[in-house]
Amino acid sequence: MESTDLDQKLPARLDAFRRLHRHTLDHREQFWAAQAKRLQWQTAFSCVVKEDFSRPMASWFCDGQINAAQNALHRIIETGKGEAPALVFYQKSGHIGTLTFNELKDKVLRLAAAFHRAGLVPGDRIALNLPNCPEFVVSALAAAYLGIPYLPIGCHLPPSLVAEDVIASKAKLIIMANSTAYEEKNDHILKVRALLDDLTILISDEKLEGISTLEEYMTEADPSGIEPACPQADHPLFAVYENRLADKHVGSVFPTGGFLVQAHASFDDIFNKALVQDTPQMIVNTLDMCSAPTQAYGLWGALTNGTGIILIDEDIRVNTIEKILDEQPNPALLCRPNLISELREQLGQGQLNTARRFPVIACCGNALPPRLVKYADGILVNGPERVVNLWVQNKSGTALLNSYPTPELNRPGALGFGALGVEPLIMSDFGEPCKTNISGNLTFARSWPAMPTATMGTTEHFKKTYFSKFPGSFFTYDGVRSDKDGFFWFMGRLDDSIKVKGQSLGSSLIEGVLTAHPLVDEAVIISGQGNSGEEIVVFMVPRKTIQDEQKCIDRIKDYIAEKIGRFAVPEKIIITDQLPKTPTGKLFRSVLRRVAAGEATLD
Repeated sequence: MESTDLDQKLPARLDAFRRLHRHTLDHREQFWAAQAKRLQWQTAFSCVVKEDFSRPMASWFCDGQINAAQNALHRIIETGKGEAPALVFYQKSGHIGTLTFNELKDKVLRLAAAFHRAGLVPGDRIALNLPNCPEFVVSALAAAYLGIPYLPIGCHLPPSLVAEDVIASKAKLIIMANSTAYEEKNDHILKVRALLDDLTILISDEKLEGISTLEEYMTEADPSGIEPACPQADHPLFAVYENRLADKHVGSVFPTGGFLVQAHASFDDIFNKALVQDTPQMIVNTLDMCSAPTQAYGLWGALTNGTGIILIDEDIRVNTIEKILDEQPNPALLCRPNLISELREQLGQGQLNTARRFPVIACCGNALPPRLVKYADGILVNGPERVVNLWVQNKSGTALLNSYPTPELNRPGALGFGALGVEPLIMSDFGEPCKTNISGNLTFARSWPAMPTATMGTTEHFKKTYFSKFPGSFFTYDGVRSDKDGFFWFMGRLDDSIKVKGQSLGSSLIEGVLTAHPLVDEAVIISGQGNSGEEIVVFMVPRKTIQDEQKCIDRIKDYIAEKIGRFAVPEKIIITDQLPKTPTGKLFRSVLRRVAAGEATLD
């Protein structure tokens, strides 16, 4: 690969960008080696990648050793940014807390010393059942400093699933928050504690009887002399569980070296190098901490680029957005498209009470419709191209497709292009490449640095699910097409996945939970379109005649909340004597979708 200055801005013209992208594919290993060398390695890697999708196996930056926390803190401080804001926290009380990179490093080393003092060693695991708060960031960085993988667990999950996650991960410690952070607010922490026997539980803020706070845990910790771990590049940085309804906890384990390199490069490309001016100094993270995209763009990608993180401890309101724009240095916004819908509802026909706008809004988790881009233009950003799309799954770690905040590299509604150094392919069901504007299966024939491995005991499931339909390729279960200019467009999911509030749910698995209820004979889940994105609609055939339908519906909703979480409670439950089926017994799902949308009735 000929010498390329990776600090240069990205080409703004479509033809030049496509030539650059092709160049990074033709010289993939040299490109990723150059990206990796922008970070600090304790031991240099001996080769860039070893991969074999027939097994499947991929190992990046072999034999290299790298500490994620040092790259996010020490390396940035050495560039002279020690007093720059690293973490800003907008609290419900109205108080705004700020930590500089120096202050964040001090807190991280204190907690790392406390972990070390408690006997935690590289390879042990901790669980973080925390909302968007400084304690999550400090805990994740402290764990990474010692080579301890962490497991983010969403606050939307009920106590039973939190405990199951902790047990499945073999975590030796869990850090939790005040119970008001959880959807299940009543004694959430105490319920989790009752299910975990003698496991150490720490609470991030207000003290509960018998449970130490983080501050108490760190009281006698001495950070002087605490040495950073030297994890191998493929040592786990963190893991994410995606499916807790199968026999095993299915999820993704992300490697320290590969994830850090790609998160750093992807963040830099989208938020810095694509802009000639007006580059953000902070990023507002409104995504839940329990997903890989948040870890990539709301934590590691931001900090390793010297970009501070802004967190909000409340439902996001227009006045908070106005305060952030006025008070913080040129902040970008990371969100789901639903947030733009919610802000539009709050504003009505009005404008923000500030002249400042976000330099970039990056959306992921759901399809980004053009109507929201059109609304954001002039209200939240100066130009529709400043609203970018990130195609990122928990199985991809970082965005493998994305648009850029420049006019020629963005089109409202498009997923964008393959990320630099990453080659997406669109395949027909027969394994043949699809032509321009022909919809097909989104696949990847080669690995990428942030590509995860399977969680414990699920390797065969991982291989069967993602590598069996197209042997030698990674299958994403998304249908896409590409236009003549190389933009990818989302055409729909190819499995039964429904995304609600940014969480992916398998409809067949929810149906299985429902039919285990004594009141339910049959149940079908349909994805409907609500005001702020996809919503769940349940069609249910009862085992016996129902006298009080509303009471039955309430019981079913409580059951779903208990077994899965309140985020999965359906918007509608429709009770019917029978479901529409073909003579061979196949469901007429198209009819059910029309009923869910109010366009037909079950007569």
